[in-house]
Amino acid sequence: KVKGLYFIGEVLDVTGWLGGYNFQWSWSSGWSAGQVV
Repeated sequence: KVKGLYFIGEVLDVTGWLGGYNFQWSWSSGWSAGQVV
């Protein structure tokens, strides 16, 4: 664990259905990481 290190979006290699699901994952994970920074 590295304090203050967060990975978000497609760097996590999340595969979703076509149609914007990867965008939603990127936005949601970015928002979530921003809440703890």
